[in-house]
Amino acid sequence: MDIMNIFDDAISFAKDKIDTAVEFWDGLDSNKRRLLIGCVIGSVVVITLISIAFNIGKAKGMKLAFDEEDF
Repeated sequence: MDIMNIFDDAISFAKDKIDTAVEFWDGLDSNKRRLLIGCVIGSVVVITLISIAFNIGKAKGMKLAFDEEDF
């Protein structure tokens, strides 16, 4: 198996996927594009807030666990 064939296959696969995404994007009208962008931004904000809350809770739990230990 030639390494150049692997690279060529990977490039062609990526090109096909990008072409599919661009065709989908071009097929949307202005209102649907705005809705899609809003949904993506909303999803990123929710995931960010959840991860921050999880990390704060995890840190609080670790602090409680250290306080309960008898060294």
